[in-house]
Amino acid sequence: SGFYNYYPKLQLSLSNKVKTFGNNNVEIPFNFIFSGSSSQTRFIQTNRDLQLTVPEEVQLGRDIFNWRFNDRNNIIRLLRGEVDHSDDYKNRVDFFKQNLSLILKNVQLSDSGIYTAEVSGKREDVILSTYDVRVEAPVSPVLLSVDSVFNSPESCNFTVSCTTELSPSISRSFTCDRRTCEEASPAPSDPAPSLHLYLSDVSIICNHSNHVSWRKDTKEKQQVCPFGAEEVCTQETGGTKDIY
Repeated sequence: SGFYNYYPKLQLSLSNKVKTFGNNNVEIPFNFIFSGSSSQTRFIQTNRDLQLTVPEEVQLGRDIFNWRFNDRNNIIRLLRGEVDHSDDYKNRVDFFKQNLSLILKNVQLSDSGIYTAEVSGKREDVILSTYDVRVEAPVSPVLLSVDSVFNSPESCNFTVSCTTELSPSISRSFTCDRRTCEEASPAPSDPAPSLHLYLSDVSIICNHSNHVSWRKDTKEKQQVCPFGAEEVCTQETGGTKDIY
C-alpha cells in the first residue's frame, strides 16, 4: 500500500477571537502547539471547533482508514469510499474524504484525550499521527482590590488582593519610595498557579490565565501611591503568563 511514507507532524486549525470586557478584563484565547517526534499536544478552549488534518495524500486502496479516540473508540471509518460514523460522533464531526481531515465541533472537557489517524491493512496497522488534545474552559474574570494604604511624604505601603470566582484569592504587600518599589516580604507560593499578582512600571496587575485564555484587572500605581507624576516605582516584582 502507499501509506507507509507518512508524516507524523499534522496541523490543527483553530479560529481565535479576542474579546474585551469593560476597561480592564480582557479574554484572549490562545492556541499553543507542542510537538514531539510522533505526537503533538494541543490545547483548545471549550465550545470551539477542532480541525485535524493529514498533510500528505494517502492512497488507501482496499485498506481501512480510521480516526480513533483514546485508542478504542472509532470516530469515523473509511473503506472503499464509504464513510461510517460512530453513533457518538454522527452529529458532531465533519469528515472530508479528499484529504482525510476531521472537524470535531463544539469541543467539551470530556473530549480531552488521544486522537489517532490510523490505516489498517491486511498485514499490519500503521499509525499516521497521534494528537494529545486537552480541552480547557476559559478562566473566570478577576478583581483587583486595594486592602490598605499607608502614605507618608517619602514612602507608601500598600496591600492589594487578587480574587476570582473559582480559585483562592492571593494578596501582596509592597513598599514604595520615590524611586522604587519592592515587596514587603518574600512572595508566598500562590495557592492558585493560574493566578498572579505583580507590579509593572506603572501598574498593579492581577492576571488569571491558563493555556487557552487570559483575564486581567489593573490599577495605576500612581492612584494608590500618589507621589509626583514623574516619580513612579520602576521595579517589577512578578511575572507574566507561564507557558507549559
